[in-house]
Amino acid sequence: MEISIEQSIDVGMATLSAHKKDALQLTFNESCYTPINMLFGEKKEILGGGDNVKGWITLGDTGNARHISLWEEDTENVVNTDHEIKVDWTHASTNMSYNRIELGMNMDDSLRTYRYLNGKRQNMFREFSELLQTAIFLSPTSATDKKNPHGLTSWLSQGTDDSTGDFTGTLGRYNDGSGSTYPVGGISGSTYSRWASYYADHNGNLGDNLLVLLDRATRRTNFIPMIVPEKIGEAASFGNFRYLTNDNVIGNLNQLLLKSDDKVGVDLGKYHGLTVYKGIPFVYVQQLDTANQYAYGADPLWGVNFDHYKTHVLAANNFVIGKPYPRDQQHNVLKVTVDLSYCFFCDNRQKLGFLINEYEGS
Repeated sequence: MEISIEQSIDVGMATLSAHKKDALQLTFNESCYTPINMLFGEKKEILGGGDNVKGWITLGDTGNARHISLWEEDTENVVNTDHEIKVDWTHASTNMSYNRIELGMNMDDSLRTYRYLNGKRQNMFREFSELLQTAIFLSPTSATDKKNPHGLTSWLSQGTDDSTGDFTGTLGRYNDGSGSTYPVGGISGSTYSRWASYYADHNGNLGDNLLVLLDRATRRTNFIPMIVPEKIGEAASFGNFRYLTNDNVIGNLNQLLLKSDDKVGVDLGKYHGLTVYKGIPFVYVQQLDTANQYAYGADPLWGVNFDHYKTHVLAANNFVIGKPYPRDQQHNVLKVTVDLSYCFFCDNRQKLGFLINEYEGS
């Protein structure tokens, strides 16, 4: 059966648009994709346009609230307390290719045709997902870097060498190998202390010391879900609170459980494979097994309230799948592209959560 380039385009477009489920097996770089599912799932926010994403926050006082004597006159201060949070878009793209000749070999079997094209499509999105998950935990390499988004490294940043914990993460950190700081969102936490994020140094002590720091961090940042779930499992809802950490941290916490004969208390327990503290589960992020000295140090533990950390996506580039077209100089090969314009945006670093790690940077 003869199949033309035009027919190959039509077949490819029709098959890729079907979004039919299939039992195709894939292998992945990581074992857990909770972060990307939360940030690029139903909770992502679609914006219609704009050169960048903006928000507003109050970071200061007018000084009008005070105690006065009974007949004392009011003193009015007119101060602009609103500050603009601004984040530029990041653009990501991926693609897949299929061959007109190979497509023709499968045209006598509609299921084989589907599997040929859908396998390429699924693998394309798998690679895209792994790229985006990695970006969640990194940041731009410099002020001129427009290719990488402002990830958690910037919003919940490493602060000063503090073994008790405080709001010392005044500035974001570039992923430049030296931890250069910058005013994430266009606001300096050094100037406006309420824009600083919470940071503590566990000094590599991941036993009781970590629980002490975690207890203080959750209290200081009010990191407690509105509703504590009564049932733990598939039907449970932990709200939008998560602890994101690595194998070493979770392994040490589980050892604490074993030493207590696994008697599950109200604060720390294992439920259906999850380690939970104050009603919030720990999520394993394989990427964090490797220390990043100046970005997030060693054995990092992020507490993230996803109510204040969202993915904004530009509507015109919301995982847009392009129409197949012939690749240059390869007349039998057709290419399909996917485009995404997005940014990670925090509207309040004070309420976002905290970072606890082994202090590595300056």
